[in-house]
Amino acid sequence: NNQKIYWEPAHVKKGRFGGFIKEARDWALSRERYWGVPLPIWECQKCEEKKCIGSIKELGIKIKDLHRPYIDQVKLKCKCGGQMIRDKSVIDAWFDSGAMPFAQWGYPYKKDSKKNFKEHYPSDFISEGVDQTRGWFYTLLAIATLMEYCGEIKEGTPYKNVICLGHVLDAKGKKMSKSLGNIVDPWEMCNQFGADTLRWYLYTVNQAGDPKKFDVKDLVDKNRRFFGTLFNSSIFWQTYKDKDFKPKKIKSNNILDKWIISRFNTLNSFVIEKIEKYDVVSAARQIENFVDEFSNWYIRRSRERLQKPKNKKEKEQATQIMHQILFNLSKLTAPFAPFITEEIYQNLKTAKDFESVHLCNYPKPDEKLIDKKLEERMLQVREITAIALAKRAEAGIKVRQPLKQLMVNNKNIAENKELADLIKQEVNVKEIIFGKSIKLNTKITSDLKKEGIIRELIRSVQGMRKDGGLKPGQLIYLRYSTDSSLKDLIQKHESEIKKEVSAEKIDMGLDKKESFLVEKEIKLDNQKIWLGVKVRPFKSKV
Repeated sequence: NNQKIYWEPAHVKKGRFGGFIKEARDWALSRERYWGVPLPIWECQKCEEKKCIGSIKELGIKIKDLHRPYIDQVKLKCKCGGQMIRDKSVIDAWFDSGAMPFAQWGYPYKKDSKKNFKEHYPSDFISEGVDQTRGWFYTLLAIATLMEYCGEIKEGTPYKNVICLGHVLDAKGKKMSKSLGNIVDPWEMCNQFGADTLRWYLYTVNQAGDPKKFDVKDLVDKNRRFFGTLFNSSIFWQTYKDKDFKPKKIKSNNILDKWIISRFNTLNSFVIEKIEKYDVVSAARQIENFVDEFSNWYIRRSRERLQKPKNKKEKEQATQIMHQILFNLSKLTAPFAPFITEEIYQNLKTAKDFESVHLCNYPKPDEKLIDKKLEERMLQVREITAIALAKRAEAGIKVRQPLKQLMVNNKNIAENKELADLIKQEVNVKEIIFGKSIKLNTKITSDLKKEGIIRELIRSVQGMRKDGGLKPGQLIYLRYSTDSSLKDLIQKHESEIKKEVSAEKIDMGLDKKESFLVEKEIKLDNQKIWLGVKVRPFKSKV
């Protein structure tokens, strides 16, 4: 019967569990204890005849409680005329556990018990720790096999699928125990990080059957990298969507939109395939990878379409596709992380949608929307980008400093304007050319240097906006003061600065009597400059 069962991990089937079955000995059911299910065997004190009673009806007397001491008071008459007394033993508690599929219905005597048993047997799925290969997993199978052998049931396999879990150890790999003082209270972890985080950690830290060296630092990391990223992606969408936003089906020719839709449908297909095989680890890890791609590539490269769109259509495409992905992702991830997905879903749903994400149908992949070639090309784009950024870091050049040229060794990408533009934007280079290797031109001309200074200024002002708690798009007034040549550069790029930092007006000069929401002094190209940000008009000093 073990051969019919699907095991996760697979090696337990013929290994730890299969080996235990091969070496299995006769099961001595009786225990000399007080508490437990009484052994239903009566023995004649005269002829030593033994009788096993199978039901209250067979017992032939009215009794309210079948446990000790009441059952011990029941005496039976033997056919020899002698008195039969119950054996004082109780049954091994593991027999109770193994008999669960039958006992829960009162099988076979309780009304509708056989019907209920037939409808619910065998179980689709069971999950327990690896120690249960000698416990519950075994007793369930042993009793069901016996019932099949006796002809009572047709199927001796009580469960179809098993996830066998490794033990949770301390950070050093030692078994948790009170004597060692290394026990971690799971409820404390849930209260501190949330049940979803603890659950997700156990899904993804290693394979299901492997021991887990529990370290609180890993929970902190999971909470930040996965749940923080997922939740912040949802917040980003909420921040930049239009107030009158209504979800609708939309077709976009933007390469990022087509890619993320393809990636989600690929993920959807993969997750369904894995969870149907009870491979929770692989499914959860791919969801984690997708969230990273969605946030750190799709949203990152789509920011301008939401923050400073070229037109209304561009923003609508981005917000609709982003909503579509987040909405379906909340449903896809709901069985893994029920709480955070519910919160995200509540922020996305409309009056027409189900009240809860857990009432929704599980999403089905649309194979027509999967573009494997595009997914492969985008992966190559990201790999090239990573190498180029590493070369920047080696040269000690900040990403905000524009560079002239990046050579790439992939002709398909170099000659594809949409893909090449993504690299140009992420690496901050003016030109992509094709060559034999990936090579970054790190020479900084005078014009490039000036452009880099302006980008540093813009970044500083954006940081000041954030420090001041300003909302996206909220107009500011910017004042600056410097004795250096920076003023000429700022005046030359005033229109660009205004657009990037949402400034209605930029003035030069410093009035100590004037108050600002945020002010600070920074250095640009080793030249000091004072900056002040406020949201009300101020008198021009020019």
